[in-house]
Amino acid sequence: MGKERSNSCIVMLKIIMRKFKNNEVVPNDVKEGHFAVFSVNPEEEPKKFIVELHWLNNPLFLKLLKQAEDEYGFQQKGVLEVPCRAAELQKILELKIG
Repeated sequence: MGKERSNSCIVMLKIIMRKFKNNEVVPNDVKEGHFAVFSVNPEEEPKKFIVELHWLNNPLFLKLLKQAEDEYGFQQKGVLEVPCRAAELQKILELKIG
């Protein structure tokens, strides 16, 4: 189980790093060791979150990335989008990591 989770983290990190390389400009509010994620839900405006890289080890965050993969595939252009309400992503990001 641990190796599968580790492999999943590596795949997601590669996707995120590919996105960074494809973007010409990184927004000023994205510091080193962080990345931008938009929560996307048809019932509300997308909201940007600046997320620390360590969240790529969190099972709840990885679940959101898996949902994004299922919905959008690996060919997303631009900023990483996850299909959820902003409040849901905020709740996950407020959790303490063990």
